[in-house]
Amino acid sequence: MIVKMKKASFIFLDDEKDRALDKIREAGVIHLEQEFRGSNEKTASLKTLFDRFERAYQILDPKVKTVSEHYSSEEANRLCDKVHTLLNSRKEGEEKRIAIASDLVKWEPWGDFDPSEVSILRSRGVDLGFYQMNKTNWALVSKEYRSFTVSTNKTSVYGIIAITGDESFPEAEPLQLPGIGVSELKRQDEMELKNLAEIDSMLESLAIRRDLMAAELKSLQQDLQFESLLTGLGNDTSLVYFSGYVPAREGDALKSLTAENGWALVLSDPLEEDNVPTLVENNKVVGLIKPLFNVLEVLPGYREMDISKEFLIFFTLFFAMIIGDAGYGVLLLGITAFVHIKKRKGNAALSLLYLLSFATVIWGSLTGTWFGSQTLGGWAPLKNLVLPSIASFPQFFEGDIDSSITVKYMCFVIATIQLSIARLKNFMNKMPSLVAFEQLGWLSMLIGVYHIVLLLVLSMGPVPQYALNMIGGGLITVIVFGKQEKGVNFFKAVLKGLNPIGLFTLFLDSISLLSDIISYIRLFAVGLASLAIASSFNAMAAPMMEGPAIIGAILILLLGHGLNIAMGALSLIVHGVRLNMLEFSGHLDMEWSGIKYEPFSKALRP
Repeated sequence: MIVKMKKASFIFLDDEKDRALDKIREAGVIHLEQEFRGSNEKTASLKTLFDRFERAYQILDPKVKTVSEHYSSEEANRLCDKVHTLLNSRKEGEEKRIAIASDLVKWEPWGDFDPSEVSILRSRGVDLGFYQMNKTNWALVSKEYRSFTVSTNKTSVYGIIAITGDESFPEAEPLQLPGIGVSELKRQDEMELKNLAEIDSMLESLAIRRDLMAAELKSLQQDLQFESLLTGLGNDTSLVYFSGYVPAREGDALKSLTAENGWALVLSDPLEEDNVPTLVENNKVVGLIKPLFNVLEVLPGYREMDISKEFLIFFTLFFAMIIGDAGYGVLLLGITAFVHIKKRKGNAALSLLYLLSFATVIWGSLTGTWFGSQTLGGWAPLKNLVLPSIASFPQFFEGDIDSSITVKYMCFVIATIQLSIARLKNFMNKMPSLVAFEQLGWLSMLIGVYHIVLLLVLSMGPVPQYALNMIGGGLITVIVFGKQEKGVNFFKAVLKGLNPIGLFTLFLDSISLLSDIISYIRLFAVGLASLAIASSFNAMAAPMMEGPAIIGAILILLLGHGLNIAMGALSLIVHGVRLNMLEFSGHLDMEWSGIKYEPFSKALRP
């Protein structure tokens, strides 16, 4: 459920604000109404320190398994210094390699020579000039000077001109000789590359302490928030004030805190225009869906509905039907158990995976789908678990069974049930307003359209007269009650509902009911595609199951089923989540516009 919130407004003396804010932060229940951006030297210093820690934290490899250690701010700072020292060394090494690479590009055409030997020749009266010229200019110069061509390419000549005594070089500027030769440049480059590898290795060894850095970052972030609030509070002469939101159940405790300290506190219900944060709390069973919401990063708005229970029920069903294979369910169950044993403790994510695994095994058992294998599907102990009307391999059962019709029919029933729940929840949420009865109109139309879908897709007809009556009655109900806003005359609201533009929009929305129900057939289609892929890879491997070729068969099965599982996981997001987030949520008029409840609090020091 979504926890009820109260708006809390504080007023206290300016000279008490440090102590007051510290106590409010220790209470840890106030979600600040706005982001305060006050600043002073301390906030600037904290921001610089936070950025420094964040840079160090981000450079550490998140894939490295961390170790648990006692929190120490001093130790965190030492770790940060080590990381930045290594980063500076790496930056210097990379800059050296860039300079070396530039020199190598310039001097490799000259071959490997020792620049010090040029100095020896110069001391003996022979000076050498190194030139890079185009071929035309070099041809002219080489006629007048003692020249040696070292190498050429399509555009340039790399040559040396030697002079003695009072002779002078050509007017063209010679190249500045490097301090060391090409072989030495390459040796230094190898050394720098080795040093960089050692630095990366040291950074990786420090990555196991990322949790220490994360704790310090959290502490710094909250200190920064405190100082920004302290310097950015609203003030009026000697009084300061600010507002936030608090769970209604914390109201009495907050009143006691303010009374003890002599502050003023006003608790009120949030206004319609207030951006109230959302705090969702559910029992352990319904809370299993929370890890999925965290991954999707979705949260209902404060004035929206919490559909965690419905989301969990239907997502579990969608998961089972989309994956559709009991063998895959057993694999997922085994992986989940392995991770659970390795971690030695459970959590909501593992519990959710257990639930989804069991649901998949149950659905796969009822349809007789085990790794898409007909052999396993027809094996007596597993065959006895199958419901023939939804069997993946109906040929194993007597009678003319078309299980695909039954599964499609189930998809449309599921659609109608889920979307009907949405309309009923909307009705209850909008009561006692007259506009709530609009939802009953949509519910009536939904059930009527369901029968039209059965006729169009499954040729199950004719459409009963009561279904047509429900559609007509639903349309009238939506027109009559759709505009019944508070303070508007009943008959004027009915006239608003008869507006031509509104009627056209209503017609389009009515048509969308048809597409919404039909869209649930994706549960059948994706499950069927998964079965077909699994069966195809089984057929490819079957002729190779004897002799040395069995190794190839095993590889085909591993790759094929691995690909199928991966595609199933993608389908869960594209289809399984979509049905809840779009079709179901659309009928609930949900926008998932929630702001996460994040109370102003002090970091716990581990």
